[in-house]
Amino acid sequence: MKGRCIIISGSPEFEPPAPDSDDYIIACDSGYLNAVKADITPDLLIGDFESYLGTIKAGIDVIRASAVKDDTDTMLAVKFALNKGYRSFALYGATGGRLDHQAANIAAGAYIAENGGLCELIDNRNRMILFKNSSVTLPSEKNKSVSIFSYTDCCHGVTLKGLKYELNNASLTNTVPLGVSNEFNGEPAFVEVKSGILLIILSDLR
Repeated sequence: MKGRCIIISGSPEFEPPAPDSDDYIIACDSGYLNAVKADITPDLLIGDFESYLGTIKAGIDVIRASAVKDDTDTMLAVKFALNKGYRSFALYGATGGRLDHQAANIAAGAYIAENGGLCELIDNRNRMILFKNSSVTLPSEKNKSVSIFSYTDCCHGVTLKGLKYELNNASLTNTVPLGVSNEFNGEPAFVEVKSGILLIILSDLR
């Protein structure tokens, strides 16, 4: 089992990660600036380099892509890491900023889930988690809302325990936001989906 892949993109709403020694770190185009600001040296820099035109530290592997392509730079990084065997992902600098870029990065997280992985997208106020046909346990956090959404058309077998509003083997659709604004009740929360891609959003209430 591979370790975790950290992907750093170029959003200005950037919460610096605290990488472990065995994390594989990819910076995407102008995400390299976020990495430099956080004093992080990525293992790989990937992109079409329309956003970042500066120098690159010696020793970093670089993959240059054409500006005319079907994938975003973040999606190129996701596919590269999946092909290397990574299934645990944390995306930083991927939310906030332009809404279309954020939507594309959430879709990249869903692509990870579709391919058997778990993806977190993290900024200074929110943490999103996407996974498919699996479960996660969340530590209780004060002053956090917990929202659960179906990313696919429908998620079946959704169970929520340890939250103010619980569900047992329920179905959620992506057109009814039934799972918005739940709350921790002081204990770890268990979230399971038997069929479909689930999106959890934890947001600061302050």
